[in-house]
Amino acid sequence: MSLNSARGIGDEGYFLGLMQGVGIFDKHTTPRRNSTGTPMRGLRRIKTSGPMTHKLPWYVMWGITLLTAVLMAVINFCTIWIISFAVEWKFSTLQVMVDSHGVWFAVLGFTGICSVGALCCTLLIHIAAPGAGGSGAPENKGYLNGNEIPGLFTVQNLVGRAFATMLANVSGYPVGREGPTVTMGSNLAYLITHALALPFVRQWVDVDAPGSATSAAVMIDEERFEHAKRIVCTVGGACGMAMLFDSPIGGIVYMFEEITSTSWPVEVTFRAFAGTSVCALVSRALLNLCGTSTKAFVVYEWNPQPQGWSWRDVPFFVLLAVIIGPFSALHTRACLAVATARQKLMGKISHLQPFNKMADAVFYGALCASTYALVALLAKCRHLPLETGAEFVRYDCEEGKYNPVASLLLTTSEGAVKRLFSRHNVNEIHFRNELLAFLSYTILNIGLTGVPVPSGNFTGSMLIGGLAGRMMGALVRDYGQPGVAVSGVYAMVGSASMLAGFKQMAVAVVVFITGAANDLNLVPPLMLAVTVSLLLNKMINERGFDEEQILRKAIPFLGPEPPRLMDRIVALDLRDELPPEAVLSPEAEFRTITVALEQSKVEFFPVVKEGNICIGFTTRARLQAAMDSWEATGLISRSDLTERPGTQLRVPSVTDEGTEQMGKLISATVARESSFSGSVLPVFRLAERSPYTILEDMPGPRLYALFAKAGAKIACVVTEKGEFKGMISRKGLVDAVRRCEEAHDANGAFDDDTLDDEEEHSLVLPR
Repeated sequence: MSLNSARGIGDEGYFLGLMQGVGIFDKHTTPRRNSTGTPMRGLRRIKTSGPMTHKLPWYVMWGITLLTAVLMAVINFCTIWIISFAVEWKFSTLQVMVDSHGVWFAVLGFTGICSVGALCCTLLIHIAAPGAGGSGAPENKGYLNGNEIPGLFTVQNLVGRAFATMLANVSGYPVGREGPTVTMGSNLAYLITHALALPFVRQWVDVDAPGSATSAAVMIDEERFEHAKRIVCTVGGACGMAMLFDSPIGGIVYMFEEITSTSWPVEVTFRAFAGTSVCALVSRALLNLCGTSTKAFVVYEWNPQPQGWSWRDVPFFVLLAVIIGPFSALHTRACLAVATARQKLMGKISHLQPFNKMADAVFYGALCASTYALVALLAKCRHLPLETGAEFVRYDCEEGKYNPVASLLLTTSEGAVKRLFSRHNVNEIHFRNELLAFLSYTILNIGLTGVPVPSGNFTGSMLIGGLAGRMMGALVRDYGQPGVAVSGVYAMVGSASMLAGFKQMAVAVVVFITGAANDLNLVPPLMLAVTVSLLLNKMINERGFDEEQILRKAIPFLGPEPPRLMDRIVALDLRDELPPEAVLSPEAEFRTITVALEQSKVEFFPVVKEGNICIGFTTRARLQAAMDSWEATGLISRSDLTERPGTQLRVPSVTDEGTEQMGKLISATVARESSFSGSVLPVFRLAERSPYTILEDMPGPRLYALFAKAGAKIACVVTEKGEFKGMISRKGLVDAVRRCEEAHDANGAFDDDTLDDEEEHSLVLPR
């Protein structure tokens, strides 16, 4: 990803010429280059910036931000039109089959249509984009937290997830588009940043390659590059949520709560503000050009009331939150239990992969379609009201009548939530029908966990909570006091309570539901319900659904606070396992570096001088770039060193290649006389100097903040005299935190506040 040899890079010349043309870069300050465009000499030492900074030109970052916003709007426009057309065709075909061939034929035909869609979805995932299965939200959260997730953001995954998300929604899975769309926004931003910002983080650094007309290798300041990517990836995710609910502020708040303040740089706020605004405006403009509006495709109540609730409703709102808070916790546990069971089952028939997972996805798609169609037959048809705020589905009913359960299940999740939030259909769905829809949708929603299809549970949680709220509203209306709020208001409160518990977030939930309700008067009761529900949920579940997924999938992640069991651990106990071969001297031989690079688990290599003093760290990518530059001379070959360990430098005879080899021989002699002799690489030039240093007896929670809040990637552990004792990398700390959390879960019967020293010392954290 990050490095090239000293052969010259075409696009850098274009960007340097562009900067020179506008007077930003002085051509006289560029390194002197040979005829191939490669600098003959580079920097004497790599220049790096501190963590949490990118130092890219303002026009580069703003160009990337706005381009991401515009492209996300275009992607959303195409997605909603394709889904809308396909879903409308599917349900109209179902109605035609009911009218022409009867209900039972229609049920079979509808199941077949959904099964074909599910088959296309799983084929696309397993053949073209294996990384697109699932929402991608836990992985995206781990990346934005500051960790490396190899293979997450690729063109293949972006395109595959986009089409698979459309197929999953058309197939009738109880899913939404939220999680996959946020991941797609981050994926798109990552690719754009990688393409446009790469030339600005490259540096040519002298590596004194022997026998070469040039002695520079191109390096990349990885920390600057990754920080810029994460900033724009956050903006891309915010754009995704902003479009789905037509709420730019909601998208910003959602991403803030999703990645927490420890991973939220200051400049992200304004960039996200501008990016979500542009994205929402472009999306609305595209839809207006087609004769429609954004509100037709998002959850939105067109008919707000001047006073939607009264004090009589507050006790019932609290009661609803008291019920849904624990229920959301049990719902999360049920989802995780199903995922574990499905994983074990797939493991037992792993010899059939990937056909076992593909069959599972197709079968579950057929199960969802047939269940919806059959449960809807249990409803009693009712006459269409003269005036209504929502459309209804006729299904098996006569002309002029509608099926209340089909109106909730045989539609999209967004369409069902719209009907639940409506304040003009009080007596049009009824408690029994809402109960049927609640039971069937909730069970299928839980059972979907672990099926390898792009799935967002945001709208699904809203629908489950909305159904529970509608049932509460119906009971209050039928048996409570007169003058209470309509059932649609209770559905909104229920949705907020369920969503807050499942996602364990508060502010974003209130912003989204308030925007969907089109009524700011609902903010106080929504905040009250979210507070009660979230408190009760956290008393049962320590972590939300995404956080549990992160732990179970072993996705690297550092929370804002260290685990309780780290209190008795010191820095010496948290050191990475570092092979002696990975410790380099300031000037290392070619063969020594080759052996160091063979340590596949090591990404950061400490550079230690005489006296056992660490002067900095270099990365695998930089060492590889320097080695490639040396090998490009043709005088040193890694294969030669492997075959003949005693060989350091291969000098060809003059007769081998004529005058060209004579030139290389002379160049090699000059290189050896310049600064270093033989095949010695100046490793210190590739190292970040003045590394973070941690005393060996520093408590774990104190050093944890250095990585979780200050953004450090690597630190060296030293004695009081400054002698090098090892290193702690972010990845190593993540592994240690995971062991602490697993030990905490295994000893869950203990009360963290009453554990005495003896009990804490008895806890063993196995590696």
